Amino acid sequence: MRKQTKIFALLASVCVAALLGGCTYESGPKAFASTNFDTTPAAPPEGLNESGAEWLKTALEKAKTDPDAQKYWYKGHVKNNILARQVNSMFNGAVINDKGYNVDARIAAQPYQYYRIDDKHYIRAKEYWVTARDEPLAFDVLAGFEDWLPFMDKAVQLPDDKVYGTETATFQLKMTGAEWLAKSQSPLFEPLKKQLGDRPDLNYILNESTIKTTFWIGKEDRLIHQYETWIILPLPEAGTMDQQVFFQLYKYNDPGIHIKDPSEVERYLLY
Repeated sequence: MRKQTKIFALLASVCVAALLGGCTYESGPKAFASTNFDTTPAAPPEGLNESGAEWLKTALEKAKTDPDAQKYWYKGHVKNNILARQVNSMFNGAVINDKGYNVDARIAAQPYQYYRIDDKHYIRAKEYWVTARDEPLAFDVLAGFEDWLPFMDKAVQLPDDKVYGTETATFQLKMTGAEWLAKSQSPLFEPLKKQLGDRPDLNYILNESTIKTTFWIGKEDRLIHQYETWIILPLPEAGTMDQQVFFQLYKYNDPGIHIKDPSEVERYLLY
């Protein structure tokens, strides 16, 4: 999967659109939902004086060009909380860049499988596989990360950490939705940008929202090993909703990664 997590931008856009499209929620306190994270950045450690932008740019370039970074395992989740309601989606699988990927997921408690190899795309429905007839999903874990580069010079460097035993430099960025939207080049946000002048409620949501993103980048291999984004949006007259997107990329260049031959799927194809 070279991405998926364009997923957080898409879901955030969908969330805002849903809030402004007439959806109603039972009333509640106008306070941020509990998110269990400390929003006070720690002091940066000594050494590693490069900016977060330089670290992220290097990581994205290596993800495209480093022969040892062209296949990896991934797992993660997207959690949405609206008042007392929570909807979770879990994802895991493997990627071979320019070849294929597989996705095993549970989206809102429903099992889901997606498989691509070269130009063949299949979805599993219950016990059978079917050919994906619509335009294939843009399933790229790293897609959209260039959007963060204009902000990363302001990222705070947190203490070093480990992800599956890999020493990582950790960078954290915090902003409002309005700041993100103003500089984002993602086409996902174009419909929202067009509404800004006529929608004071949209401006309120964007200005009062909180977005916090953290990257864990390997100190030696300079590859992304983990990332997390929190998005907190106010629900006018209702409270807040928050979303956590969390993914880990691990075992880069693992010789055990193989994308199954299409024949293993095609024998179960309904159509």
